[in-house]
Amino acid sequence: MFYKGSILRVDSCKGVYAITEDHRSGCIILLSSYVEGSSTWVGYYKSPNTPGHWRWSSSMTTIDKELNGKGIPLLRASSEKEINFYFACNHPGMYDLGIEGPGGTIWHSFPYSLHLCYLPYDRISFCSLAPDQRSILFFTDTLYLADSAHLQRVLTLSELRLERSDLTDIYCENDSTLWLCSRNRGLILVRNFRRPAARMIRSYFPETFCTSIRKDREGGYWLTTHDDGVYYLPDLDVRYVTGGGQLVGKDIKCIRAIDDHTLVAGLSNGRIVFFNSNGAGVRSFIPWGSGNKNNRLLDIKPLGRSQFVVANDRGLDLFSPGTGSRRMDFNKSVKGVCCLRDSGVVFAAAEGLYRFRGYRDTIDALTRKRATCVEGIGNTYYWGTLDGLYSSDGKKVCYLGDETPALAGIINHIDIAADSTVWVSTQQGVVVLRRGRSFSIGTAQGLSSDMCKNVSIAGPVAWVSTNKGVSRIFLRWEGTQPVYTVSHITESDGLMFNDVNQTALAAGYVWAATARGISFFPMDYVPHSMQKPLIHINTPDVVDLDYRHNKLIIGLSGISFRSAKQITYQYRLRDLDSNWISTSNNRLEFSTLPYGVHTFEARVADRWGALSSEVKRITILVSPPFWRTLWFTMLIYLLVLLLMAGGIYAYFRWRHDKKDRAFKLRSKMADLEMMALRAQMNPHFIFNCLSSIQSYILVADVRNANLYLHKLSVLIRKILQHSPRPYSTLTEELTELGLYMELEKLRLADRMDYSIDVARDLHPEDILIPSLILQPFAENAIQHGISPLRDRKGVVRINFRRSGRYLVCTIEDNGVGIHASRREKPQVEHTSMGLGIISHRVRIINAIRKEAVSIKITDKSENGPHEPGTIAQIYFPI
Repeated sequence: MFYKGSILRVDSCKGVYAITEDHRSGCIILLSSYVEGSSTWVGYYKSPNTPGHWRWSSSMTTIDKELNGKGIPLLRASSEKEINFYFACNHPGMYDLGIEGPGGTIWHSFPYSLHLCYLPYDRISFCSLAPDQRSILFFTDTLYLADSAHLQRVLTLSELRLERSDLTDIYCENDSTLWLCSRNRGLILVRNFRRPAARMIRSYFPETFCTSIRKDREGGYWLTTHDDGVYYLPDLDVRYVTGGGQLVGKDIKCIRAIDDHTLVAGLSNGRIVFFNSNGAGVRSFIPWGSGNKNNRLLDIKPLGRSQFVVANDRGLDLFSPGTGSRRMDFNKSVKGVCCLRDSGVVFAAAEGLYRFRGYRDTIDALTRKRATCVEGIGNTYYWGTLDGLYSSDGKKVCYLGDETPALAGIINHIDIAADSTVWVSTQQGVVVLRRGRSFSIGTAQGLSSDMCKNVSIAGPVAWVSTNKGVSRIFLRWEGTQPVYTVSHITESDGLMFNDVNQTALAAGYVWAATARGISFFPMDYVPHSMQKPLIHINTPDVVDLDYRHNKLIIGLSGISFRSAKQITYQYRLRDLDSNWISTSNNRLEFSTLPYGVHTFEARVADRWGALSSEVKRITILVSPPFWRTLWFTMLIYLLVLLLMAGGIYAYFRWRHDKKDRAFKLRSKMADLEMMALRAQMNPHFIFNCLSSIQSYILVADVRNANLYLHKLSVLIRKILQHSPRPYSTLTEELTELGLYMELEKLRLADRMDYSIDVARDLHPEDILIPSLILQPFAENAIQHGISPLRDRKGVVRINFRRSGRYLVCTIEDNGVGIHASRREKPQVEHTSMGLGIISHRVRIINAIRKEAVSIKITDKSENGPHEPGTIAQIYFPI
């Protein structure tokens, strides 16, 4: 058994003649029949089908060969549809076929006509599953076709003119094609074997002991023989001449068609062999004798109707199949011969070129220069040498190597077509001479090899023998220009061997003499693809590579037997390049793959350009360097974010600290300014009050001066209490404002009146406003609005109310108005002492706080000519 490149021997199983795989039970059955002493044993060995771990039964399960009515069913075939076919003997003279399927077992009986009282278990070895895998064909002395419903008699051996002992194997190719291998009649093809009226029988290898035949997926047939080895028939068009082993494996040096029905071949072992154009009737020319053993026969040409000229290593011989042979008086190696019209023979020898005149029986030397081949037409003949091609018309010798450099080397053979075109086989290709013009065809033009040995021509087609098969050239002329196509027939198409020495044309076939026998195929045979090739990648589906060691070697296997080594592989890395790269190398190496995930795709093209239907893929994972990994990238991003966050935090911290320091500095400056302003405002207020007391003293109003001084002392005490604080409650500010208004009323007596109103929705004790900010507005209303009045009593109304989120303090007087006051008494210094200080305080407060304190002073005259006075509105955020 062959498994994973190794051959496993099963020495414990004796006499095995057939192997069956039981698809139903998953076992392998070895059928056995052997003789030991005076006893004959028939039976089988069994093992579970576990590849590489088969365990055969220690002893054979035997079957009694006597007809005792106890026949045991013996498995002979099993299909992939899990249908088993058993043979058994349950009563004398009749034998049974059991067909076991999923629905149960069906039995058919059939007679066995051998006059032996033994079971035919070891005889019914010739069976074949039908293509449907549900029926079986088998031979006793009759061919039967059976399925679970019917047992049908198809034909008998006598109809095929075969004896039971002649049959060696059967193979059912399809519903209409049956192959029979025989001992004495070779390979037999039966077409339409199930229809007697349309049945056609054809024989192949008629003198060969054939043992088995099978068909592969590419349409080729594999034939095994008893003595001649294994044959490959690509499609039944390319066949072989066997002759009972006389030609198989032999080096055939030359071949010639005698007529359309008979050919003659010369062998390197010195034998001359005749055979029919159907490949049969092989016979040796016995009179040639054993004295010519190993005398290579290099060329055979017919001389007249009954004689042949043979060029061989020992000289030149004439022979006739009926009378025998005689050697001419020339004992040097002869390479080739040419028979002229006058019955003369020109032959090329190692010593030169010679002419044999039959009517004189003399040999004349034409040139002493070593010749390799010779051919002629009419009275003109050409001969080849080691340094080029020569020609002669009997009068003049011409050297053609001067005009055509391709003809200046070693000349292997010369052939002349019916239209006088000369084909010269050289070691650099084939050269064609026609009407004084020449051209060359070599591997660059599509020839299979530059080593050309012979050309056979039939009309526009020439078959060139090379050391790499036969090249078929279809040539036509367009004026003086040649147009040709080239195709090849090689071992993969069925040739015995690629090294072809000569070809011959007969009976519509091309006969190729190779170094291992003779093959023949139809003249119109054109190699073609029977099945698309298969592709296999000898690498796992997923490959992991490290970026530091990412060298990858991928092995490709293109499966196309008929293409031999002429397979082209196409591959690509789909993510890197969409174009396919072609190569004949099945070993691909990638050394610098970039990191990432790559998809490698491969397909294969056979020798005819047919692409595999399937594209194989593998995934290549090249790990990135650590600085390109996700975790490293995330770490870098995290560090960058941390650095950015730290930078942003530091920047805003710096700005905050800067603002905080600026705020603290502004607050400190504001406090200092407020203290300075309060220091300015308090003396100014006291000065005004003392001025009022002085006026009372001057008029000797002691009572009012005394009262005024008392109220002033109370007010000064409260101012001294509140002045260090930037803010006071509205209650405290109302108290101070009320004391101030009382002092002013005392000073002005009946000339002024005032009122202070607070809205009911306000809670003065919960509202903070800047300290001593209202008194200067009240002071300005009295000093500049009320004091100048002479025609009416002055009134000052002070009102507190809420407006949204603001406390609005309105100080209204009915004085002369701010505009008139400025025109009549432009006392700038006094005004700036009050309102200037207040405006400065408001700017400082607004610079510190988000919600600003705003001041609005309006002259009533702007609202109408009959409303004198001034309105001052101060907005405090609550």
